[in-house]
Amino acid sequence: MPRALAALFIAGFVLMMSSSAFALDGYADRKGVFVGLGVGGGIGAVANEDDGITNGLGDGRKLGLSLHGIIGGGVNKNIVLGLGVNTWIRNVEQGSQDYHHQHWNFLANGNFFLIDGLYIDAGAGLAYASYDATIGPVTQTYNEMGLALRGGLGYEFFLNGTHALGMNVGYTRHFYFDADAAFDTIGATIGIRWY
Repeated sequence: MPRALAALFIAGFVLMMSSSAFALDGYADRKGVFVGLGVGGGIGAVANEDDGITNGLGDGRKLGLSLHGIIGGGVNKNIVLGLGVNTWIRNVEQGSQDYHHQHWNFLANGNFFLIDGLYIDAGAGLAYASYDATIGPVTQTYNEMGLALRGGLGYEFFLNGTHALGMNVGYTRHFYFDADAAFDTIGATIGIRWY
């Protein structure tokens, strides 16, 4: 994991340093292809029809780590569409029980800019859950594909002609049908986009 993060930061640095060579679409313009990366955190909870909020995530609603990546294109200066991947990771100890959650979503995403850099974020796509619960010497593993919906609000501003720094606050719901459960996250992400 540390090597992957180092490689990601090096690749991002190289792209940032070479941005002037690639800036063909215009100065501080959202039209054309873009790539974005982000990191943040948020709270998560599992809801099912029988018990409501359950399985260790309700313990003070501690934060989980979220990572975000997106690639897409600008339709015009007010609308950008993309394909995004997001993950939310959390490890919890509750007494002698350990819970390890990893929830992914792969979304078709749209940002609709209202005023300057303020935008509405919306997405829909696939979800994937990976959940390990260790209770004493026994570890149970659960994996399932599902659906995900996302909505949020964000703001970004251009640092130069091609790089925009931004913050997004959003709500994501994952629907898992075999488990009769849904997973909710509310979180914030800080990211950078290269247009």
